[in-house]
Amino acid sequence: MGLLIVSIFAILVGAVLRTAGPQLGKAGTGASKLAGYGFMFAGVLLFALNTLAFVSVGEVGVKHFLGRVDAEPLEQGMHVVNPLASIEKMSIREQSFPSDGSVERIEAQTSEQLNVALEVSLLYRIDGANAPDLYQRIGTEDQIKNRIVLNAVRNGVRDAVATKSINEIFSPNRREVAGAMQAAIQDKAGDRIEVLEVFVRDVQAPPRVREAIEEKLQREQNVAAERFQTEIIQERARQQIEEAKGIAEAQQIISEGLTPEYLTFFYIEQLGQLPAGSVIYVPTEGGVPLMRNIGN
Repeated sequence: MGLLIVSIFAILVGAVLRTAGPQLGKAGTGASKLAGYGFMFAGVLLFALNTLAFVSVGEVGVKHFLGRVDAEPLEQGMHVVNPLASIEKMSIREQSFPSDGSVERIEAQTSEQLNVALEVSLLYRIDGANAPDLYQRIGTEDQIKNRIVLNAVRNGVRDAVATKSINEIFSPNRREVAGAMQAAIQDKAGDRIEVLEVFVRDVQAPPRVREAIEEKLQREQNVAAERFQTEIIQERARQQIEEAKGIAEAQQIISEGLTPEYLTFFYIEQLGQLPAGSVIYVPTEGGVPLMRNIGN
């Protein structure tokens, strides 16, 4: 609109100079006409440029004139438009909230009515096809961020946390909690924006709750350690039982193999290996060995 005003002003100045030329005498007529034509040409050129609208890559344009918003968005590229119309441009790229790369700190209550403080950020984008309707109902891109994104994030996070227990909130797997928040935020935002991903950066609980959680984690670690020691003891006992079974089976095999015939064979075999001059005690049938008095 500013460029249009400048073009009209230039055309008017050129027309005035061209009209005032004859009144300046012969000497000033030529210069006045030349200047007048120059201003008029510049004004027409600016007016022609004002009929062109350029939409950059990653943007969509919304055309409106005299309070009426065109339902068809302007895609990226060059467009010929009504020079009196205004073009509102919106980004359709992925955007972060908060936009400065920080986090939104939100206090919420869990299903046990315990207060927690969360640091949340998200990625979202505006659907270019909905841009004219969004501009009609809400306003500019900054107004969309302040009225839609901010409110959807705050209310959606609180609604999602209200369905979770304190243990679920502090679970190592925060992806499930973030997914519940994403669904709740999208439900609050409707079709006005598309929520791409939610990030839960940090969760803080009251001191009493933190102490209880730490005690619970310590008890779980102690139980796990005791269970591990029990498993070690059970494994050792199982090995000893298996070892005892093996010894018993071996002894049974040996005892079954020590028949009188085998013992006689083993006895005779050992006699053949004795050195000369060895003294041998031979048991009698009653089991009493024969004795030899070496001193006699």
